[in-house]
Amino acid sequence: MKMKTIGILGGGQLARMMALKGHNLGLNIHILSPTPKDPAAQVTSQWHKGELNSVKDLKSLYYFADIVTFESEFLDPVILKKSQQKFKTEFSISPSVLSNLQDRLSQKSLLEKHKLPTSAFYQIKSKADIKEYPVVIKQRRFGYDGYGTLILKTKPKSLKLDSPTGYIAESFVPFKRELAITAVRNKKKQIQFFPLVESFQQDSKCLWVKGPIKHAKINALKTKISKFLDSIQYIGCMAFELFETQQGELLINEIAPRVHNSAHYSLEGCNWDQFSMHLLACLNCDLPEIKVISPFAMYNLIGSGTKAPKLKVDADGFLHWYGKDKNRKGRKMGHINYLDSSPDKALKQLSKIIKEHSV
Repeated sequence: MKMKTIGILGGGQLARMMALKGHNLGLNIHILSPTPKDPAAQVTSQWHKGELNSVKDLKSLYYFADIVTFESEFLDPVILKKSQQKFKTEFSISPSVLSNLQDRLSQKSLLEKHKLPTSAFYQIKSKADIKEYPVVIKQRRFGYDGYGTLILKTKPKSLKLDSPTGYIAESFVPFKRELAITAVRNKKKQIQFFPLVESFQQDSKCLWVKGPIKHAKINALKTKISKFLDSIQYIGCMAFELFETQQGELLINEIAPRVHNSAHYSLEGCNWDQFSMHLLACLNCDLPEIKVISPFAMYNLIGSGTKAPKLKVDADGFLHWYGKDKNRKGRKMGHINYLDSSPDKALKQLSKIIKEHSV
């Protein structure tokens, strides 16, 4: 592995865990984020103060970084490309690919083009454009953890659609359960998959994940995903959030072109974690085979107020605290991984731990 400097745009928990695993690999990690209190800024001496939409601030990172990667897909591709001029710095994802994946409409269009299974969709500008109910309305850009998403069971009296990024409507899927799988690819076209997992959402945020999960149709979907990643020349981790329908089919709900909450279990549940694998892919290293060490579960620690959090973690639980300076309702403050003889047992033990803490 040629020792190259990695720059990470963003200072949240995903960048923090990426930086920590980068240190384990002996990499020189630089972080660009607004404040030194940001979770990722706390774990590297190579922190750069700056805004992610500033050409000047981006250049200050490019000066040091051989390769730049992202913790969020919601960056301005035009600014990224403009600021890269005159630098040899490489992006883990090209700005053009990033642009297509960060927009719900073009993302769904890509899935359709590559024959990946997903729900029916169409662009809307007003309530009059909605063809049927129930329906899922999604903001085209900057939506995550349920933000910018609205489920309408029946036709509303009024509907305010004022996002400048526009909206799409998706057919409502009465799913049996939600699943997720993360793939990682390098320039050599090597692709590895993390295990299939089941996830559970509360208030449109991931509450827990358990796995590994078996499904008769996952191998066929993996084949299609691999062809899709090759076609768009994707580098790094990409998470696929899935619906298992009442008929047992797998539909892709959304794509996250980055490391993702649904694969945090990999820090203890697998021989290689998603953050290390993402960095190896960015460096175009050979990707090692991913193996499950033990059945696992992951539980997000989500803020319920502004009081200082109190935690009691079982000796067999693995706490990952994000170092956020302020607690607030709905904010992801950390997560706990747990290993056991089965996914259900691991989740049961985690549920007991969660009852003994407050965040």
